[in-house]
Amino acid sequence: MKQKKIKSAILTDFILSIEIIVLALGTVMQEPLILQIIVVSFVALLATVGVYGFVALLVRMDDVGFKLIALAEQKNNLLKFIGELLVAALPKVIRLLTIVGTLAMLLVAGGIFVHNVHAIADYLLFMPTMLAELLVGLMVGLITLMVEKGIAKIGVSINRR
Repeated sequence: MKQKKIKSAILTDFILSIEIIVLALGTVMQEPLILQIIVVSFVALLATVGVYGFVALLVRMDDVGFKLIALAEQKNNLLKFIGELLVAALPKVIRLLTIVGTLAMLLVAGGIFVHNVHAIADYLLFMPTMLAELLVGLMVGLITLMVEKGIAKIGVSINRR
């Protein structure tokens, strides 16, 4: 089960990285190649350091909380309170990030389609852009899930023979 979660997290990171690169490249597509390379490289580096730095802080959030609790030793109730707050908040923060991250991924994926496939953009002109991007992201996500499940079923039936 742990390996499956790790594989899923790596795949999600990969997809988000591709989306960020595509968005960055889209902003400088008309610029000279050297500028495209510099901008995309800078965005990739910044996104990697930013995302993994934030993840590192999250991973250490409960460790900092436990350390503050240990330092308090009944002498400093404020440190103990902050430590307990950090420890108790981590699961809630992770759940919130799961929801926010999923929405962000759907919006970015939908945005890529809405802004680059003119037929989709023209068809959804009547709705707010963010809603159109979310709707398209959900649709593409559902189609992808169905294709993946279909391939998995075919793979299972092939392996049974």
